[in-house]
Amino acid sequence: MKLAALLPALFAVPLLVAQTADDARALLGSAISAEKAGNARAAVRQFEKLLHANPPADVAGQARLELLRIHQRREDWWAAAEQLRELRKLAPDDSEYAYELGAVYQNLSKWAFERLQSLAPNGARTQQMLGEQYGIAGEREKAIRAFRQAIAADPKLAGSHLALAVIYAQLGKRTEALAEIDQELAISPQSAAARQIRQGITGPTP
Repeated sequence: MKLAALLPALFAVPLLVAQTADDARALLGSAISAEKAGNARAAVRQFEKLLHANPPADVAGQARLELLRIHQRREDWWAAAEQLRELRKLAPDDSEYAYELGAVYQNLSKWAFERLQSLAPNGARTQQMLGEQYGIAGEREKAIRAFRQAIAADPKLAGSHLALAVIYAQLGKRTEALAEIDQELAISPQSAAARQIRQGITGPTP
């Protein structure tokens, strides 16, 4: 094939890329305008359409940031977490995204706990999460009661015996701590956390 025949195709490639980038930025601007006008639903559709078209990285990042803010205002923590995970892929060294993702997971945990409380206030997961909250707040007796209720509701659910072992170890109750961690290992024999805590209770092997 002669060079003259190839020239149109060679020059068409960068033109096509530039046109695609311009189209992406135009769609980004349209979505942002829709959001500012109060039409969040239309904005979300346009942002998602834009992202499905594999836009340039800077456009994708801006679109995901805009979606993140919309989902945060709506308190849609699942969707917010998804956007932050994608933003971290685009900018893995940006610590702000890691911080925001942690905050979103906290809100998601709170939402899940409130949901569980309304659906199954005495369920094992609800009581386990309640015990964790009491433990964080330093209310150990309340935490112990909640974890005991979780175990009563579901004896095979991992985590509650481990949490009790930690509390008893903090209280200096070695015998009780060891009994709880052994029960945890009976439920989850491969648990590295449980094995580590047991070693901490019994001391290093001579």
